[in-house]
Amino acid sequence: MRKIDSVISLICSLSKAEKKHFCQQVMKEHNKKDYLIIYDIIVKNKFPDGDQVKDEFHIYRPNASFEISVQYLYEKLLDSLILLRRHKDIYYDLFSSLCKARMLYERSLFEECFDVLSDVIKQAEYYEINEILIIAVKIELEYLLHLNFLGITERELFHRHFIQNESLKKIRKIVEQSSLHNLLKYRLMHWGAIRTAKQKQDLNDLVVSELYLTASSDLEGNFELIRNHKLFQANYLMETGDYKAALNTYKELNLLFEQNQRFWSTPPVYYLAVLEGVLSNLRSIRAYNDMPYFLDKLEKIIKESSALEFKINATCLLFQYKLFPYLDKGNFVECKRIMEDYQSSLFEKMVWLTPIRKSELLLYSTLVHIGNQEYKLAKKIIGNSVVDHNIKYLPLMRTIRLVRLIAYYELEEFELIQYEVNSILRGLISSRSIQAFKTERVILRFLNKRNLPILRRDREKFWDKLRIEVYELYNDKYERQLLRLFDFVAWIESKVLKSDLSIVLERHVKDRISF
Repeated sequence: MRKIDSVISLICSLSKAEKKHFCQQVMKEHNKKDYLIIYDIIVKNKFPDGDQVKDEFHIYRPNASFEISVQYLYEKLLDSLILLRRHKDIYYDLFSSLCKARMLYERSLFEECFDVLSDVIKQAEYYEINEILIIAVKIELEYLLHLNFLGITERELFHRHFIQNESLKKIRKIVEQSSLHNLLKYRLMHWGAIRTAKQKQDLNDLVVSELYLTASSDLEGNFELIRNHKLFQANYLMETGDYKAALNTYKELNLLFEQNQRFWSTPPVYYLAVLEGVLSNLRSIRAYNDMPYFLDKLEKIIKESSALEFKINATCLLFQYKLFPYLDKGNFVECKRIMEDYQSSLFEKMVWLTPIRKSELLLYSTLVHIGNQEYKLAKKIIGNSVVDHNIKYLPLMRTIRLVRLIAYYELEEFELIQYEVNSILRGLISSRSIQAFKTERVILRFLNKRNLPILRRDREKFWDKLRIEVYELYNDKYERQLLRLFDFVAWIESKVLKSDLSIVLERHVKDRISF
């Protein structure tokens, strides 16, 4: 990324308070420095192009160096943001204090230096920030060595080395545990949801390793170790279809976070993952009435966060779980109203969404438009998601392609359907390690049927034959993982029987308490 593009992204991510703070810092230099000209151009134009900014800058400063001014503006913005984050983020405070201690030592203010280091060590222990604790103790021991251990007993020296060793042990356990959790998430993300008993068995090596690690570790009183252990459990249970056990683990995690708010990261990405897990489980078991409690918590962390990208991605999550109760029940009119409510806060800021969040947003928006019979708009929206190369090889893309096929079917674009179905089947054959859901094969087979029976009684006979196969998908816990994204079986039933999709979805939710 060019430096000017980084500066544009950085400025566009600033909150009003951050812009005000930056302007106050450089107020005396306003209309004097070249870098402020660039800042004003970017602020004036929403998401401008880098070349456009350069051309406009040279109108005001034809002889100035654009690259040097951009680099200087970048550094000034970072300095301003770091200064603003002090006293709001414990990491910034502690690292700043470490720099102060070094400066005090260099000026022979030894007593003041050790006071600062002592305070850093106490806070690092309180917040369980072992990395900073090790650095602080290391600096303290280094300075004590240079001063010939003046004013310290051998017992106190031994205690400092004990703190170092214990912190190193904790870091090692956390790193090992995190590596197992990351590997689990990677496999689930790139393999897709667990579909067979064999795939579940393939994860046993991770499960056994994680259980062995936690059994040999002292989890009591260590927030990060407990958090990682329960996150691993919850993710594994969720992806293997044991939703009730996963929900209990997520609720334990939520309680753990609520009781230990001092350990929250800034922004609270781990707590966001916990809330997403709880809400996903509640959706899976159709416990929609329990969602508002956790949605309120999600809204609270969105309001309290100052990080723009985090706020927008969290807002996308909030939107999805406000939408799902109505989407699952086929209330597409209410779904459209919710989408309208989030136009300014979410849809107009999609540029800040991660590729997966953006693709999920486009996917569910497409389903709402299909439900409202706005098929051309649905085709256009889902097309924007398909061209995102960041998710090209992720399992989510296969679901997106199925929904795009549904849009083609509704528009009677059968040649495109044939081409896309063949492409998907070729992909499944070439990727031997990836096994298709039965649901996928049922949908692909149905989409190739262009001429459904015309008479009502013939359609009902055709559905009676097909129903046994498709309804069996609900009894397969691996297939339910795809169906909880969208009830594709309900769509097939609505097409065969010429019924309203909303009515079929509502009946399916009533007939099946959970997926």
